[in-house]
Amino acid sequence: MLTTFDPDKGPLFKGEFLDVAVLDPAIPGHVPNLVLDPRRDYRISVKWRIYGSDVPLYLAALSSEWRVNAYAESMGPGPEVRVATDTINVSAGTNDATVPFGKVWEHRITVPAGVLPEDGPNSSGLYKLVVTTFLNSTIGQPGFDIAGFAEGPIVRVENPV
Repeated sequence: MLTTFDPDKGPLFKGEFLDVAVLDPAIPGHVPNLVLDPRRDYRISVKWRIYGSDVPLYLAALSSEWRVNAYAESMGPGPEVRVATDTINVSAGTNDATVPFGKVWEHRITVPAGVLPEDGPNSSGLYKLVVTTFLNSTIGQPGFDIAGFAEGPIVRVENPV
Protein backbone atom coordinates (compact mmCIF):
# COMPACT_ATOMS: atom_id res chain seq x y z
CA MET A 1 0.00 0.00 0.00
CA LEU A 2 1.48 3.30 -1.12
CA THR A 3 0.82 6.10 1.39
CA THR A 4 1.93 9.71 1.79
CA PHE A 5 1.21 12.41 4.36
CA ASP A 6 1.87 16.12 4.24
CA PRO A 7 3.53 17.60 6.16
CA ASP A 8 6.41 15.21 6.74
CA LYS A 9 8.77 16.82 9.24
CA GLY A 10 10.63 13.71 10.35
CA PRO A 11 10.56 13.34 14.15
CA LEU A 12 8.57 16.58 14.58
CA PHE A 13 5.54 15.47 12.57
CA LYS A 14 4.81 12.39 10.51
CA GLY A 15 1.67 10.61 9.32
CA GLU A 16 0.90 7.25 7.79
CA PHE A 17 -1.95 4.97 6.87
CA LEU A 18 -1.92 1.71 8.78
CA ASP A 19 -4.71 0.01 6.82
CA VAL A 20 -7.16 0.48 3.95
CA ALA A 21 -9.50 -2.46 3.42
CA VAL A 22 -12.73 -3.18 1.57
CA LEU A 23 -15.39 -4.73 3.78
CA ASP A 24 -17.68 -6.49 1.36
CA PRO A 25 -21.01 -7.43 2.93
CA ALA A 26 -20.31 -11.11 2.43
CA ILE A 27 -22.66 -13.85 3.55
CA PRO A 28 -22.16 -14.36 7.31
CA GLY A 29 -19.44 -16.90 7.96
CA HIS A 30 -17.84 -16.42 4.54
CA VAL A 31 -14.65 -14.53 3.80
CA PRO A 32 -15.19 -11.16 2.08
CA ASN A 33 -13.46 -10.70 -1.26
CA LEU A 34 -12.60 -7.97 -3.71
CA VAL A 35 -15.38 -8.82 -6.15
CA LEU A 36 -18.21 -6.46 -5.23
CA ASP A 37 -21.88 -6.77 -6.06
CA PRO A 38 -22.97 -3.45 -7.66
CA ARG A 39 -26.44 -3.88 -6.12
CA ARG A 40 -25.15 -3.76 -2.52
CA ASP A 41 -23.50 -1.16 -0.31
CA TYR A 42 -19.99 -1.93 0.91
CA ARG A 43 -17.64 -0.24 3.35
CA ILE A 44 -14.04 0.88 3.24
CA SER A 45 -12.18 0.66 6.52
CA VAL A 46 -9.43 3.24 7.03
CA LYS A 47 -6.85 3.47 9.82
CA TRP A 48 -4.21 6.21 10.05
CA ARG A 49 -1.99 7.90 12.58
CA ILE A 50 0.09 10.99 13.10
CA TYR A 51 2.96 11.31 15.53
CA GLY A 52 5.84 13.54 16.59
CA SER A 53 6.43 16.39 19.00
CA ASP A 54 4.44 18.91 16.89
CA VAL A 55 1.22 16.82 16.90
CA PRO A 56 -0.34 18.50 19.97
CA LEU A 57 0.30 21.94 18.43
CA TYR A 58 -1.26 20.97 15.08
CA LEU A 59 -4.31 19.34 16.65
CA ALA A 60 -4.94 22.35 18.90
CA ALA A 61 -4.78 24.79 15.98
CA LEU A 62 -6.63 22.99 13.19
CA SER A 63 -10.20 22.01 12.33
CA SER A 64 -12.09 19.72 14.67
CA GLU A 65 -12.99 17.22 11.91
CA TRP A 66 -11.05 15.02 9.55
CA ARG A 67 -12.61 14.73 6.09
CA VAL A 68 -12.29 11.20 4.72
CA ASN A 69 -12.88 10.60 1.01
CA ALA A 70 -12.69 7.48 -1.15
CA TYR A 71 -12.19 7.61 -4.90
CA ALA A 72 -12.35 4.93 -7.57
CA GLU A 73 -10.16 5.13 -10.65
CA SER A 74 -11.25 2.90 -13.49
CA MET A 75 -8.62 0.50 -14.79
CA GLY A 76 -9.51 0.84 -18.47
CA PRO A 77 -12.78 2.42 -19.62
CA GLY A 78 -15.19 3.60 -16.96
CA PRO A 79 -15.83 6.35 -14.43
CA GLU A 80 -13.35 8.07 -12.15
CA VAL A 81 -15.39 9.27 -9.20
CA ARG A 82 -15.51 10.06 -5.52
CA VAL A 83 -17.45 7.07 -4.22
CA ALA A 84 -17.85 8.13 -0.58
CA THR A 85 -17.15 10.99 1.80
CA ASP A 86 -17.52 11.37 5.55
CA THR A 87 -16.11 13.19 8.56
CA ILE A 88 -14.69 12.00 11.86
CA ASN A 89 -14.08 14.18 14.88
CA VAL A 90 -10.45 14.75 15.81
CA SER A 91 -11.37 13.88 19.41
CA ALA A 92 -12.24 10.33 18.23
CA GLY A 93 -8.52 9.60 17.91
CA THR A 94 -6.89 7.41 20.50
CA ASN A 95 -3.40 7.63 21.93
CA ASP A 96 -0.79 5.44 20.25
CA ALA A 97 1.93 4.65 22.79
CA THR A 98 4.09 2.91 20.15
CA VAL A 99 5.25 6.28 18.77
CA PRO A 100 6.00 9.65 20.44
CA PHE A 101 2.91 11.89 20.73
CA GLY A 102 1.00 9.39 18.59
CA LYS A 103 -2.70 9.59 17.74
CA VAL A 104 -4.57 7.00 15.70
CA TRP A 105 -7.99 7.07 14.01
CA GLU A 106 -10.12 4.28 12.55
CA HIS A 107 -13.15 4.96 10.43
CA ARG A 108 -15.46 3.12 8.04
CA ILE A 109 -17.09 4.89 5.13
CA THR A 110 -19.99 3.44 3.20
CA VAL A 111 -20.06 3.26 -0.58
CA PRO A 112 -23.67 3.13 -1.75
CA ALA A 113 -24.89 0.50 -4.19
CA GLY A 114 -24.85 1.41 -7.86
CA VAL A 115 -21.97 3.91 -7.76
CA LEU A 116 -19.62 1.79 -9.88
CA PRO A 117 -20.73 -0.07 -12.99
CA GLU A 118 -19.67 -3.62 -13.72
CA ASP A 119 -17.91 -4.83 -16.87
CA GLY A 120 -19.73 -3.70 -20.01
CA PRO A 121 -19.33 -1.71 -23.23
CA ASN A 122 -18.33 1.50 -21.38
CA SER A 123 -16.66 0.09 -18.28
CA SER A 124 -14.00 -2.48 -17.43
CA GLY A 125 -15.57 -3.17 -14.03
CA LEU A 126 -12.07 -2.87 -12.47
CA TYR A 127 -11.22 0.00 -10.10
CA LYS A 128 -8.27 1.12 -8.01
CA LEU A 129 -9.44 2.68 -4.75
CA VAL A 130 -7.72 5.72 -3.24
CA VAL A 131 -8.50 7.11 0.22
CA THR A 132 -7.67 10.60 1.49
CA THR A 133 -7.78 12.22 4.91
CA PHE A 134 -7.72 15.98 5.33
CA LEU A 135 -7.56 18.28 8.35
CA ASN A 136 -8.11 21.91 7.36
CA SER A 137 -6.15 24.92 8.57
CA THR A 138 -7.24 28.54 8.47
CA ILE A 139 -3.92 29.79 9.85
CA GLY A 140 -2.69 31.06 6.47
CA GLN A 141 0.68 30.94 4.74
CA PRO A 142 2.68 28.78 4.38
CA GLY A 143 -0.24 26.45 5.03
CA PHE A 144 -0.66 24.02 7.90
CA ASP A 145 -3.22 21.59 6.46
CA ILE A 146 -2.68 17.91 7.11
CA ALA A 147 -3.38 15.67 4.12
CA GLY A 148 -2.91 11.94 3.72
CA PHE A 149 -3.24 9.76 0.64
CA ALA A 150 -3.34 5.97 0.38
CA GLU A 151 -3.79 3.63 -2.54
CA GLY A 152 -6.22 0.92 -1.61
CA PRO A 153 -6.86 -2.39 -3.31
CA ILE A 154 -8.09 -3.00 -6.84
CA VAL A 155 -11.66 -4.31 -6.89
CA ARG A 156 -13.90 -5.86 -9.51
CA VAL A 157 -17.58 -4.93 -9.67
CA GLU A 158 -19.62 -7.88 -10.85
CA ASN A 159 -23.23 -8.94 -10.40
CA PRO A 160 -23.02 -12.50 -9.00
CA VAL A 161 -26.04 -13.77 -10.98
